Amino acid sequence: DKNVAIVNLEAIEKKFQDGEVVNPTTLIQKRLVYGAKSKIPQIKVFGKGSLTKKLTFESCIFSKSAREAVEKVGGKII
Repeated sequence: DKNVAIVNLEAIEKKFQDGEVVNPTTLIQKRLVYGAKSKIPQIKVFGKGSLTKKLTFESCIFSKSAREAVEKVGGKII
């Protein structure tokens, strides 16, 4: 029973500035995802909305469209 949180690119676009790191911890800090320190959810990013900022994504799973959108704007997936 995996603890999975879904986040769309449109929500990430609104809350993050160019150059920031997107990971489970920063998503919780910006209240896009809810989780406790002891139970950090697995993040799944979907491609709804658009992304214009170069962001670095860590420890996230991507839909195909979300991955393409991140790479298209020069973002990194680690």
